[in-house]
Amino acid sequence: MKALYCTGRKSSHGQEDETVECRWTTGNEGRELRLVIQCRDCGGRGPLLSQECLKRALEALSSEQGADSIVLSGHLETQIQPGGMAVLQRIVLLASDLHHLSQREPPSGSRECVRCPFQPCSLFSALRERLLTDPAGFADHLKDALVRLRSSSPRPGSPCAPCVGETAGDISFVTESYESLVRFLMKAGFQMAV
Repeated sequence: MKALYCTGRKSSHGQEDETVECRWTTGNEGRELRLVIQCRDCGGRGPLLSQECLKRALEALSSEQGADSIVLSGHLETQIQPGGMAVLQRIVLLASDLHHLSQREPPSGSRECVRCPFQPCSLFSALRERLLTDPAGFADHLKDALVRLRSSSPRPGSPCAPCVGETAGDISFVTESYESLVRFLMKAGFQMAV
């Protein structure tokens, strides 16, 4: 059994927050790889109802590439069907892209990079966290980052200029990916075939 650790309320009796596990297993059912998440142990409100629960489920799915379905076990066993899995997998793919973008090194030789709000590691890690906890509100955070980036305009020739330019390109890529996810959700929600 694998586990992620998060802070959450283990019971509703007013106890202090404590570290709880989000445990899961994988197994095959026929040709299908199932990811079974043990939801009861964390004391959450129910399957994927809290932002933390959704985030941990997406992180588990990210860790178990190739899962065909998710079963949320513990309260009332819930299986996420193929349409829902396609949505979750697209969110995980975008989160993976954000993680990859956060690995870009800022230009060397500038002491300002550590304090810069657009440093790839901090910017894209924060955006990834927002996507995993609030996919619907992610667009607002992405728009805010783009507005702040456009208003920062470093002077030409400064060591910041190339990094800000690359970051603007990266944010454009993420914006296009998120818009593609939203279009997919609309098509899936209205059962449109294209």
